[in-house]
Amino acid sequence: MKKFFNKIYYRAASTIVSTLTKGGIYPDYTIANWTPLVGGIAEAKIGVESDGDEPQDGGATTYTSGQKTPLEITVNNFSAENYATIRAAFMNIKVDVLLVDSDQPALGYAIFGIRLAPALDITGNAEPKLTLKGERKYGAGVATLPFQLITIN
Repeated sequence: MKKFFNKIYYRAASTIVSTLTKGGIYPDYTIANWTPLVGGIAEAKIGVESDGDEPQDGGATTYTSGQKTPLEITVNNFSAENYATIRAAFMNIKVDVLLVDSDQPALGYAIFGIRLAPALDITGNAEPKLTLKGERKYGAGVATLPFQLITIN
């Protein structure tokens, strides 16, 4: 099932959760204590990758000692005030980020305790873009993962 993340929320890094409750009405849902990202969401990518592969069995297989969750969000259609808000909210600050498809809101994806660096891309004959990019690394043996599939009621 395809997901189109048109709603992205953030908050200061806090407790890892696996369920949230939405309020408001379609498509402008609200989630208590989470702030919606301003501007237009052009693209959002999140996932889990291996980190720290080490050879085992003479190199025939590998042992993964860690994982990482890269996150990249591209924002367009933003104002100077939006840029200042985004920069103040993310620059050198640990945050939790939640990605939601408002047409399929029962399941969201979240990364907890990540630092995202905002980068502004202004090119002639193209709409300016703001990219928030970062990754969260963690050991493979972590029980409560910083990357969570979130049930939204």
